[in-house]
Amino acid sequence: MPPRPFYSDEPIPDWMVHLLRRVRDGLAERHGRARRVDASAAGLDLIAWSRFFLPDHFTRPPSSMHGWLGGQLDWSVCRRGRKVNLLAPRGAAKSTVAALAYPLREAVEGREPYIWIVSDTRRQAEAHLGNLKNELAGNPVLARAYPDSCGRGPVWRAGSIVLANGVAIDAFGTGQRIRGRRFRAHRPTLIICDDLESDDQMRSAAARQRSRDWFQGSLMKAGTPETNVVHLATALHRDALAMRLCRTPGWTSRVFRAILRWPAAISLWQEWEAIYTAVDRRDAQRAAARFYREHRTEMDAGAEVLWPELESLYTLMCMRAEGGRAAFEREKQNAPIAPEDCEWPEEYFDERAWFDEWPATPAIKTLALDPSKGADARRGDYSAFVMLAVDRRGVLHAEADLARRSVAQIVADGVALYRRFRPHVFGVEANQFQELLGAELEAEFRRQGVLAPGVQRIDNRVNKLVRIRRLGPYLAAGRLKFKSGSPGTLRLADQLRDFPAGDHDDGPDALEMSVRLAEQYAAGNAYADGLPRRLPIE
Repeated sequence: MPPRPFYSDEPIPDWMVHLLRRVRDGLAERHGRARRVDASAAGLDLIAWSRFFLPDHFTRPPSSMHGWLGGQLDWSVCRRGRKVNLLAPRGAAKSTVAALAYPLREAVEGREPYIWIVSDTRRQAEAHLGNLKNELAGNPVLARAYPDSCGRGPVWRAGSIVLANGVAIDAFGTGQRIRGRRFRAHRPTLIICDDLESDDQMRSAAARQRSRDWFQGSLMKAGTPETNVVHLATALHRDALAMRLCRTPGWTSRVFRAILRWPAAISLWQEWEAIYTAVDRRDAQRAAARFYREHRTEMDAGAEVLWPELESLYTLMCMRAEGGRAAFEREKQNAPIAPEDCEWPEEYFDERAWFDEWPATPAIKTLALDPSKGADARRGDYSAFVMLAVDRRGVLHAEADLARRSVAQIVADGVALYRRFRPHVFGVEANQFQELLGAELEAEFRRQGVLAPGVQRIDNRVNKLVRIRRLGPYLAAGRLKFKSGSPGTLRLADQLRDFPAGDHDDGPDALEMSVRLAEQYAAGNAYADGLPRRLPIE
């Protein structure tokens, strides 16, 4: 019997018509949905892509840190060989962006053939890889947009996977043997480093050195010049790898803090903390919350936090009171200096230590410069100008200009600050070859036709720590005030807070010289490098 022709004049049964319509409608719906997903994914930046495909992980508006990090990682797509170093507060979701969303996007889109995820331990790195596996195998929105990449791939182990599109991802721990590793023809094209150093390593200088040697010697040599590297960390120690990378050429680095600007009314927060930490009060937390509600406007004034949708100022201050200032500065502020290692208490720098307007008729005005260009200057030191005005009551008012400058720029800025401030005395540290700066400044004064007294050359022979500690009585008596609204003066105050444990003391050094010049001017003496009597303290 000949085969029945496909086309026939016989009517199609109703059940077949109904079945064909259902198949057609289903295919149309799936095709339309897939097209909408593709259209939605096309052209999205990393943060928008993450919020679309990973909504369970991105439930809050992004912070400025997420925006910066996302922008840097998006740029790495078209510019190879980039090295990005981010220091962010603990719990700020830096890993969610850079160790989950970013490698996931690069993997499913097939841009990075061979990805490494590296952490303090291999188990931790495998946990990050497990998060990626969960999304690849169980995210239906991602699967519809990237059907050729998602699902369980041909290799699906705890520390190594290969996706259906051929992209490989491996997990490693710090110190692991990684030399010569390849996937097919590829060395790693993307390396994600997330918290490479542990608390235990931070307690040992030798352990920190081993970690740095492995990072620079093994990890950074594992790829090619085209390999992109992302390093994520919280600063656990002043000598941590992330802190060093901030000063390493070739790295794009940024430090974020949970509290970007501290509230102005520090004294009110000190009262609040005394209530909150009163262990003998059963209602301490309620009483502290009530105190905050009553003074909230004043206590919030001037403050700015990194991610208010997650951690409000009040939440952060509670963490600080509960865990201690040292842990808070380390874990949330990326400023790993213990308060007990600092010379002066924080209350010396509260809102009472700041001024808005210069005194109308100061008795003495001085300007001092620490060029930080001597033989003992460290790379990255600031050149520091400090302007000081002493009012008729003996209160010192200071403003600082701290920046990394060339010698030519130091000279230009010095003349400009002199013309603006018109001090009675202008002093410049003249140790080592800095002696030449005085002559260059005087030559620039003559060139601009500025009538100025001779530049005092200050040959500092007394130990710097001893000199800076002479500021203590002025701070303790509340007689040293700082200019508000001045970025350089904020940096000066930060350096004083951290002294002597901080990385920089250029500002305090210039401030001490300014005060010393004022003391000498008040005494009517020619300049000497000894430790003269201080301005009278009432």
